[in-house]
Amino acid sequence: QVAWKRAVRGVREMCDVCDTTIFNLHWVCSKCGFGVCVDCYRMKKKSLHEDDDSDTFSWFKCVKGQVHEPENLMPTQIIPGKALYDVGDIVHSVRTKWGIKANCPCANKQFKALSKPTLKEDSKQNLVPGERSSLQHNSFVLSPQVTTHDPPLKSAAGSKQTASVNTSPSLSWLSNLTSGNVNKENKEKLLIPISKNENKPLQTLPSLAKPAAALQTFNSAILTPVSNNNTGFLRNLLNSSGGKTDSGLKSTPKILDDIFASLVQNRTITESLPKKPQGLTIKPTIMGFDTPHYWLCDNRLLCLQDPNNESNWNVFRECWKQGQPVMVSGVHHKLNADLWRPESFRKEFGQQEVDLVNCRTNEIITGATVGDFWDGFEDISSRLRTEEGEPMVLKLKDWPPGEDFRDMMPSRFDDLMKNIPLPEYTRRGGKLNLASRLPNYFVRPDLGPKMYNAYGLITPEDRKYGTTNLHLDVSDAANVMVYVGIPKGQADQEEEVLKTIQDGDSDELTIKRFTESREKPGALWHIYAAKDTEKIREFLKKVAEEQGQENPVDHDPIHDQSWYLDRSLRKRLHQEYGVQGWAIVQFLGDVVFIPAGAPHQARARDTVHNLYSCIKVAEDFVSPEHVKHCFWLTQEFRYLSHTHTNHEDKLQVKNVIYHAVKDAVGILRANESSLSRP
Repeated sequence: QVAWKRAVRGVREMCDVCDTTIFNLHWVCSKCGFGVCVDCYRMKKKSLHEDDDSDTFSWFKCVKGQVHEPENLMPTQIIPGKALYDVGDIVHSVRTKWGIKANCPCANKQFKALSKPTLKEDSKQNLVPGERSSLQHNSFVLSPQVTTHDPPLKSAAGSKQTASVNTSPSLSWLSNLTSGNVNKENKEKLLIPISKNENKPLQTLPSLAKPAAALQTFNSAILTPVSNNNTGFLRNLLNSSGGKTDSGLKSTPKILDDIFASLVQNRTITESLPKKPQGLTIKPTIMGFDTPHYWLCDNRLLCLQDPNNESNWNVFRECWKQGQPVMVSGVHHKLNADLWRPESFRKEFGQQEVDLVNCRTNEIITGATVGDFWDGFEDISSRLRTEEGEPMVLKLKDWPPGEDFRDMMPSRFDDLMKNIPLPEYTRRGGKLNLASRLPNYFVRPDLGPKMYNAYGLITPEDRKYGTTNLHLDVSDAANVMVYVGIPKGQADQEEEVLKTIQDGDSDELTIKRFTESREKPGALWHIYAAKDTEKIREFLKKVAEEQGQENPVDHDPIHDQSWYLDRSLRKRLHQEYGVQGWAIVQFLGDVVFIPAGAPHQARARDTVHNLYSCIKVAEDFVSPEHVKHCFWLTQEFRYLSHTHTNHEDKLQVKNVIYHAVKDAVGILRANESSLSRP
């Protein structure tokens, strides 16, 4: 039997061993409340079976120093009743009715409902208010599952039989949850490869005018199989961390379904996009959309020119789903410029005490005020100075502070949300921002906005100071350059900035934006595709060994942020591993979209190599195209030491996936009557 734990409003259930958010199934000690996730439980069982004393994770002891034994822990679930399994059943039912292509081991077979676990609580258990209202609102989601008289599904060829977690027959359904093989040695296999055509700038847009029977909707971004077990589909993705099937590794996931897309915009596409851009600019009439844009980075980086164009997302997603960064220009023309000037911040918050960081030494300067920082933002003579009398290159540390940006700066929040490009993805309530599907009783992940304010370089020596080393983030991000300030009192600034842009491997068109168009450059990015993460990791370990450095098991050269790829290392990475990134200069008004899991290097944590003094605002989101990277990165972060900032699972990606699927099938079921209309 499986116990049921009532969800507590405003409390995030976490594994006491690896700090990962507990989605549903977990094991609890009935004496002290110690709880472990599925992955930690499986690893402990495996280590005991193999007599392995070198546990990756150590378990806390119970009362009176007693050791927690896995067999003494109580299986517990959080989602009430059989709701999770009913949703899984309905996913298959809805898929069949809407003609959605299957991406699970049950493909091309009539679905037969799987056996459900036996609960200690009655099926009519009381729900917390938030969950009750959510389930009542989507009551059609919890209707009885569809059953057929087809024979049970057989094991896929080549799949291995695994032992049950518990000898009790009532727990046999849990066996697939502990049969995964996720460990440090093979975790690189977890990442789902992108399409083989990912270097192509654009592919043909799918038609939104397909008949219902031909619709391919809401598929592999959410339902990609992740288990070798023949019963694996939605519940395996949500409860398990096992590897994918071989066929899953070779398949090309197709994402962002037509039905989901039609929720954002109901438009019929009559013409297809060319596979390759004709020159640097493609006329809108060629694509069937009013989407002015051009290409940077030698035709590898899409740059949209009208931030408010309603058709932007149609073109954006074609590059986005291939794991490519995207840039949108001209946002500063839409924003209220007076709100984002340094003097505006100085006037409102100048007396607040704040910590500053000296980017040259990483020394934290306490006792300063916000006004001290803004006074020297565009005036080198007014900057704080070292004991030797040299002006400092500073950044604001964690400002605005921990409270919500919206509460502290409501007018700026409204201005940003009103004008941020791709609102379907980037706004908190965006239809394609899966994080918006979390019910209100959950602890919402802090996805921003966050401000990053820093001075630009002054001397050639500054180029080696204050860089944020190569790292990656668990969520997608939109980085908006809202202000660029050119400091007074420094000669030959333009020459030094131009040299930095050229040394950063920028393309000719980017250089012309600075030299001919006279745009203000704020920052320099180097971004790499998520699919190249393992190659980069292997390269950095190789370089570390060449330099006599160690590679500890619980450390990672990317997650540790211990490397900055200078020009020589970038050249070696390209020559030896074939990995080429995007060198992006972000000018005033540019928005740089970085996919989840894409390694990138920057200046100071989460900012970039500043060319001039600049103010940047970042908004994070969770897109359907990259939710798989969020999932696998959460698994990777479990292996990091507790000193890592990414160790804790704040995104709650399994909860995000579950509630997004629940809402999606709910909408489809509510509109099933439209299928019978002529």
